[in-house]
Amino acid sequence: MDKDAVPIQRLTWKSYLEPLAWLALAVFGLTMSSAFDAPNKIFELGPAFWPQVILIGMIIAAGSLGISIYVSAGKPVEDSSKSAKFELSSDDAITFSPRLVAIFLLPLIYVYAMHKLGFYLVTPFFLPVYMYTLGVRRWKTLILVTVGLYAILVLLFVKLLFTPLPQGAGYFHTLNGQLMGWIQ
Repeated sequence: MDKDAVPIQRLTWKSYLEPLAWLALAVFGLTMSSAFDAPNKIFELGPAFWPQVILIGMIIAAGSLGISIYVSAGKPVEDSSKSAKFELSSDDAITFSPRLVAIFLLPLIYVYAMHKLGFYLVTPFFLPVYMYTLGVRRWKTLILVTVGLYAILVLLFVKLLFTPLPQGAGYFHTLNGQLMGWIQ
């Protein structure tokens, strides 16, 4: 074989492990959710409708992943040493900066605060702080994304799925209940 020739990718059974795992998980979930698919007075399509829609989407995605793996087999694979855009040297090792620690700790703090203070009060503060930590610096973007994402989440869970979001404890439970009543 010529040393400049591009190697051919060979398919093995291991190539299909990921799509098969997703397919098995989705089929398992679909069979489990079919057991509680009964009509509901509030939501005509039943409580299993949305989980089944997501699971069917997962089945379609797993199928398309398997097909793409099959179709891409036999195509040349570029040599990773030539196609790599960058390589990490020992000098470029990941260091634990305060920003990196904040990226991992803020979601944990958010979950704890959501349990104590409720989703409706904590989320509008968490979203811009987390986006700022991730590097978004434009205030207009921070505000518009926060308002838009918050509105989408509330409308999706409260209006479409009829799923209560965490309301906190004590006085915050009452306050979040009033906010939810105002939204509905």
